[in-house]
Amino acid sequence: MRMKKKISTERRTTYYLVYTLAFGVIALILYMHFFLNGKSLIWSHDGVPQHLNSLAYYGDYLREILQQLFIEHKLEIPMWDMHIGYGSDILTTLHYYVIGDPLTLLSVLVPADKTEYLYAFLIFLRIYLAGIAFSRYCFYHKNSNQATLLGSLVYIFAGWTIYASMKHPYFANPMIYLPLILLGIDKIYRKEKPYVFIWSVALAGVSNFYFFYMLGIFMVFYAAFDYFVVFTSKQDRSLLCISKWLAVFVGYSMIAVLLAAVILLPVILPVFGTGRFQAENYVPILYDKIYYEKYLTCLIGENMIQWGVAGYTAIAMTGVFVLFSKRKKNTALKWGFVLLNIFLLLPFAGHVLNGFSYVSNRWIWAYGMMIAYIFVKAYPEFYLLDRVEKRRVFVFLMIYCCMALFPEAARTERNMSAMILLVFSTAVILLYGSIFVRKRNLCMMISVLLTAGIVFNIYYQYSYEKNYLSEFTDRGKAMEKLESGTDLAVLDTDDQSIFRYDQQDALSYDNSAMQMGTNSTAYYFSVASGSIGKYFDEMYLNTPWEQHYDNLDGRTILDRLASVKYFVTKNGEYRYLPYSYYWLTGSAEKNSNIYEAFESRDSLPLGYTYDSFIPREKYDKMSVTEKQQALLQGVIVEEAVLSEADLEFTDQEIPFEIKKGKGCSLKDGKIKVTKEGAELELIFQGLDNSETYLIAEGLDYDGLSPRETVSEKKWEKMSRYEKNQVIHQDSHWRYWKESQKASVNVGGQFPDKTIRIFTDKYNAYSGKHNFLCNTGYGKKGKTSITLTFEKTGVYTFEDLRIVCQPMDKITEQTEKLKEDILTDISVDTNRITGKISLSEPKALVLSLPYSKGFRAYVDGKETDLIQANTMYMGLMLEAGEHEIQLVYCTPFLIPGLCLTLAGALCYIGLVFFRRNKKKVQKL
Repeated sequence: MRMKKKISTERRTTYYLVYTLAFGVIALILYMHFFLNGKSLIWSHDGVPQHLNSLAYYGDYLREILQQLFIEHKLEIPMWDMHIGYGSDILTTLHYYVIGDPLTLLSVLVPADKTEYLYAFLIFLRIYLAGIAFSRYCFYHKNSNQATLLGSLVYIFAGWTIYASMKHPYFANPMIYLPLILLGIDKIYRKEKPYVFIWSVALAGVSNFYFFYMLGIFMVFYAAFDYFVVFTSKQDRSLLCISKWLAVFVGYSMIAVLLAAVILLPVILPVFGTGRFQAENYVPILYDKIYYEKYLTCLIGENMIQWGVAGYTAIAMTGVFVLFSKRKKNTALKWGFVLLNIFLLLPFAGHVLNGFSYVSNRWIWAYGMMIAYIFVKAYPEFYLLDRVEKRRVFVFLMIYCCMALFPEAARTERNMSAMILLVFSTAVILLYGSIFVRKRNLCMMISVLLTAGIVFNIYYQYSYEKNYLSEFTDRGKAMEKLESGTDLAVLDTDDQSIFRYDQQDALSYDNSAMQMGTNSTAYYFSVASGSIGKYFDEMYLNTPWEQHYDNLDGRTILDRLASVKYFVTKNGEYRYLPYSYYWLTGSAEKNSNIYEAFESRDSLPLGYTYDSFIPREKYDKMSVTEKQQALLQGVIVEEAVLSEADLEFTDQEIPFEIKKGKGCSLKDGKIKVTKEGAELELIFQGLDNSETYLIAEGLDYDGLSPRETVSEKKWEKMSRYEKNQVIHQDSHWRYWKESQKASVNVGGQFPDKTIRIFTDKYNAYSGKHNFLCNTGYGKKGKTSITLTFEKTGVYTFEDLRIVCQPMDKITEQTEKLKEDILTDISVDTNRITGKISLSEPKALVLSLPYSKGFRAYVDGKETDLIQANTMYMGLMLEAGEHEIQLVYCTPFLIPGLCLTLAGALCYIGLVFFRRNKKKVQKL
């Protein structure tokens, strides 16, 4: 017995050495595509401002905690950071990227300037560990080393890792946890220890809440399927027995969720309050026609739309043919294959699996594990196929090839190449036993074909024709991009006070402030504050994103309320400057004449006061420009002991005439654009010394197919060939994709700006349809605005108007808010302090996003902190001198910690219970 165990251990050791070698070779081939082109593995779009930025920040964050613990001998964990957006919770903002993922703890060992290397290492480490986890699952089910090795390579080098995990490194994490969770389920059914299941679920929960949701769904499906595989007797399948097992799984799952609650609870609850989560996205009954035309080939070839990134090595599909050629074997796997393919074919499944949000197949990594395990189970059958079964495999191949290649859209170079490789791979399997009979030869040929399929998919994904590599940053340059010249211009002011800066078209990357230690108005992370989103909605801020914004559109009132003191532009772009900003002597020279910081002498500090209030009910009935002005005259709260503000509005709606350009028509609130770049000119006489706004309410977009852009009159004059060309273009036009978004360029006597329209078909849709585009401040009134439409389609609106906002009263109203301000402000770890002296009762407003995580103390006594002006925090203060202190703790962190401790106690109790039960059974 001991000898057998030793041999088994040696075989496993050999397996892992061979697996590591095979992984290393293929990973090197993948990496060389980046290295030889001078590229890093950091995606330019989200990778720099989000992924790399978060990893570098997390390393500094962990080192700061350790320094305090071991050098200063105190434990103080930062929970809030003013440098992230307008001020954000660290855990809820960065959890999606780094906090909770055990692997990112390695960042504590790597200096920020070397994070790029750690970033690349972690990408491949995650993929490597996914293969290890899959191998453990296969070995538990007594699969051979050969089959497991080849299946692991199918699993870890599919399209999901080749494409998606390179863009978003943590997208490989669920591939690690899924095999371990399924292994844990199998162990529980066989009455073995449940610890693998509990800890796998717990780790998945703390690692990433988004994929944890998907893992939970697949866990339930697998447990249901596996139950009927393990238990076959009528008694075992009785309702009572099923209920008992359900209770067991619920109990173990609850322990796992409790263990993860310290991170899971504070992270999940704020997500429910965001507009992006609450938005009602479009969910079609079926995908566009082209999706189904390319579906079968895309399983082994190109990437499908809606994140359907399959791209499995061609021979894996041969494994599917072999699986179905064997009757009455692996029935559960067959049903699983059918079920997951149904999920891929129905948009509603993508909607549900994506948290009832926009339709997305980001769960396809689970499909990948099924395909890989099918190959593992089919591998020994490759050597045992009889003549009838080979005939079935051949028929499956012919049916697949005919159905896959029949649509013209599917016959791309990559898909055709993949199909050739599939035919050759299947032929090798079918010829075994006739052309060649040695098992070793077949094994070698399968290994070569499998590897060739993987390398082939890597080659096409990173080919120059596809130009995917262009989306990645140059090697060694990513961290430099975060050290933005915009922030350097602000730092060169040597201003030690606490303030924010705004900018226009001068930001290299969002979120650079969190690296540079400045305070900006930019933010780009997946989870955003609900109070900020609501405020931006009320102000019709010109951004369609809830979680991505980089300025306040140069609107003077909004800048002042946000405590913006400096405005940064690129050198010479003075037209972007809002009202009342002045040049700082010498700033241009300090920044190599690239960026310039301008100071507002009328800016508001972090804490300013109101002597009157405006009831929320009255405020909600105002127009957007009236709301903006109201914010300077009274604090917006539900009720207050202050007197109600006597409001004065100076905005004026300006009448305008419309001059239509070619390819553009206007009727009943609909602008039909039949030519890209069509223009619509609005002619008016604006006011002097004003900001001029273009306001569009209920703005939406619907794409026009190529046929719809051709009028009936023109269609009749076209030749048959020209008509067929249009019809051909129409067949490739995708309503669901082409109607996702559009943009309107707003230009004229000012720097061009853009209104971006997201429809409910777009994945970043958050329900925004009202926009105010500030065309800027002018001493002389503007006279025209030109709208240029990016795409053909129908642009609808409920109201379109031009409003001028004079600046005459703004300075006076700002000065009144500055009469009594918060002084001696200090921002420390989880703590903000200051002093204020009041001659009468007033409302102190702090230009920090409202959060239930803050507790306020006035003169040492806890005081109610109110939500003021929708976005900010406020305190009602009596006359006199006061010391103000705000203390922060992540909302729901303490309850989450208590639940985790309860889960730990339950787990310890379970361990002792099982040990005692085992001792009793031995007796």
